[in-house]
Amino acid sequence: MLLVSVTILQLKNIESKVFAKIEGFLSEELVEKTRAVYAFDVTGDESGKWYLDLKNGSGACGRGDPPVAADATFSMNSSNFFKMFSGSLKPTTAFMTGKMKLSGDMGKAMKLEKLMGKLKSKL
Repeated sequence: MLLVSVTILQLKNIESKVFAKIEGFLSEELVEKTRAVYAFDVTGDESGKWYLDLKNGSGACGRGDPPVAADATFSMNSSNFFKMFSGSLKPTTAFMTGKMKLSGDMGKAMKLEKLMGKLKSKL
């Protein structure tokens, strides 16, 4: 039972760890290149909402709904979320195979895939 509890606790921190790492890379330059706000609706071991604002100021990210309307919203389970941000699952592949749903601006969503490619080695 203890092993199961520890594993669940580790999974519950996946999204928090990913966004903490992303926060360290936010900059006005990144915002200028991206100009989009992303929302993530995560289900599974750590269900919840997260956002990545790469449209305003020097960028922001965190738990909950974005402070402004999202340009693209991604829905997926926490396992696929981690795989996507660690580079083992490409967003396009996740979308095409039904592991992720997307609503909003497809062009802006594609910008996130390019950004994730640059960040994956740092996450």
